[in-house]
Amino acid sequence: MTMYLIQIRYTRPLAEVEQQLEAHRAYLREAPEAAGILMTARRQDRTGGLVMMRADSLAAVEAFVARDPYATAGVAAFEITAYDVAQVAAGLDALKS
Repeated sequence: MTMYLIQIRYTRPLAEVEQQLEAHRAYLREAPEAAGILMTARRQDRTGGLVMMRADSLAAVEAFVARDPYATAGVAAFEITAYDVAQVAAGLDALKS
């Protein structure tokens, strides 16, 4: 599996984004691909966030992103980048496979 970083950038006012926040969080917990999510984070300046996940293909990640409530509501843009993990902290060796 490949590691993917999904950078989320809000494209609408924060009030519109917040209307989708609970649905977005539920989606990240409950989507079939949720088992591949390693971490999520919100930017401190409240302009977006990120998802780090493992998946079999870019197409799978693109499909996952397309169903995100932020995407379906048109309140955020998503940038997906694939990574090969080279170094990890102690205890996280499984991330390199």
